[in-house]
Amino acid sequence: MVRVGQHCMSKNKTWGKVSHEKNSSLKVKLFLGAKRVSFCVSPIVLAFFLVGGLVSYKLANSEVMSERARLAARISELELKKDQLEVSLQHKEKEREHMVSLADARSEELWSELEDRDREISRLWKIVGEQRSSTKTSAHTPRRRALLGSRSGRGRSALAVKVGYNSLTNVIEDSEREIAALSKAATDYREKKIADYKAELESRTPSIWPCEGDLTSGFGNRIHPVYGYGKFHAGCDFTTPHGTPIQATAAGTVCHSGWMGGYGKVIEIDHGNGLKTLYAHCSELLVAKGSKVQKGQRVAKVGTTGLSSGPHCHYEVSVNKKQVDPKPYLKQKDAPKPIAKI
Repeated sequence: MVRVGQHCMSKNKTWGKVSHEKNSSLKVKLFLGAKRVSFCVSPIVLAFFLVGGLVSYKLANSEVMSERARLAARISELELKKDQLEVSLQHKEKEREHMVSLADARSEELWSELEDRDREISRLWKIVGEQRSSTKTSAHTPRRRALLGSRSGRGRSALAVKVGYNSLTNVIEDSEREIAALSKAATDYREKKIADYKAELESRTPSIWPCEGDLTSGFGNRIHPVYGYGKFHAGCDFTTPHGTPIQATAAGTVCHSGWMGGYGKVIEIDHGNGLKTLYAHCSELLVAKGSKVQKGQRVAKVGTTGLSSGPHCHYEVSVNKKQVDPKPYLKQKDAPKPIAKI
């Protein structure tokens, strides 16, 4: 501190001296080693500098305090944001875990649906009557193996779950297209089978005359032409010249070809479903027992073997071993074109 009117000395060296002058100014002397510097300073100026220094100090201190307060507020704001971000992150993590759980659950549902579709596809292939070709299954095998590998992976990443889920949906879409195509094929196959069955049923149902000629005796009671008394007639007689071809009235299997008592030489054909036809008094048999015959195929020739008064074909129809009237089965005289065997 410099006091007015006093000398400031330190270690025998005078650094400065302040003295009063007559003009009320302060004379300041400074000693810089061997040199002496003196100047006059007005008290007002000195006071001004002192006040200015004090004000500057206060302002600087105030700015420092303000900066500290601002930094503290900023730190508090950042800490608050940090806490909010941590809470948001926890919330997002819970949401992710929930979505992964839902995706896993949905994946299980899709797997179950896919397995059901595979069973349906196999069933349709069986309906179509074919085996599922390896080319159809091999296209899905790598993808399905990859999916099988990730099916049981709990705690997987969201990306892995999403990829697996998308792959599953793609496989299911493929199976839907395959099921649609197979359903149409199965429908077409079923319709074809129904048409084939109807054609087969028609071919195995008697509907034509066994031979050319005249229907001279019907089904029921009549006077026997040989015995001369009333006797039940179990069929219809077609009078025609000797050797006239006899045709099968329906497709079937020959269950008898040979002699049968008073019927003479006989051809009997089993048409299935308990339905049979018999052709008696033949002169010649053209098919053997066990032969498969088509509708309209020649099986014998008209004759007069057995108890017969002349050349004719005795024709019978039986249902479940019981003779029935053949007239309902005599819808046309001419044989139809042969139907190819199915």
